Amino acid sequence: MSSVEISCPNCGEPETGFDTRFDVDGGICGQCGFVVTAESVPMGPLDDEVPPHDAGTQGEWIAKARDSSEEALVRLLVDLDRCASDLLLSKTELDRTSELLVEVWKRNLLHGRKKENVIGAVLIISLRELENPRPIGLVANTLGVERVSLQRTTKKILRGMSLSLGPPLATQYLSFIGMKLSLDKETISAAEKVIDQPEMIRGDPATTAAAALYLVAKPRGEPITFDSAGSAAGSTKETVWRRAKLLRDRQSHR
Repeated sequence: MSSVEISCPNCGEPETGFDTRFDVDGGICGQCGFVVTAESVPMGPLDDEVPPHDAGTQGEWIAKARDSSEEALVRLLVDLDRCASDLLLSKTELDRTSELLVEVWKRNLLHGRKKENVIGAVLIISLRELENPRPIGLVANTLGVERVSLQRTTKKILRGMSLSLGPPLATQYLSFIGMKLSLDKETISAAEKVIDQPEMIRGDPATTAAAALYLVAKPRGEPITFDSAGSAAGSTKETVWRRAKLLRDRQSHR
């Protein structure tokens, strides 16, 4: 009985190694990231047939697949996966961000935009939807883009998707920044009490969260500095210092 074994035409990885998580037409090779579709994989010969030799055929359909918009999507998803560690993305967060990125691709909202800005914008939107946002400055640093251009792209993606988001609260950043700084849950919980009226504190809420964590962690002997707090919040040590002073002054006047 004849059988046809499918493998990645780019690196030879068998079909069992294909990644089928994403809503694309075919599998994605888990080894090299190649999009394996019905068009990109020619049907193999029957067992009793001798395949014709055509040295140019393979290069032609590999080029065709790599030039497709679907291949562009795969590259975006691969780049997103690379951010998962630095941004401490859970499986739920990564899956939701991937789904939204596919939707952005389907609506052709990538055109004319830098891919890193699009990935960052989708991360910001999806994580704010899940009420566990990441500091926009840190997302920008992780992807190597300017904060202002990332904010601009985020607004455009929101309009293109007909989405609206409320402003994030400083308390929503405490868990992530605390984990980045290796602080325990007790310290993170104590920092929440420092931010009793977040709407009264102007400026970047992630920096406010970092400053609150600093004020709580430092007296407890935690190895935290304004520099490390600023890095975790995608901010600067000077900005965290000023925000910590503001929070300290507010506490002294209660």
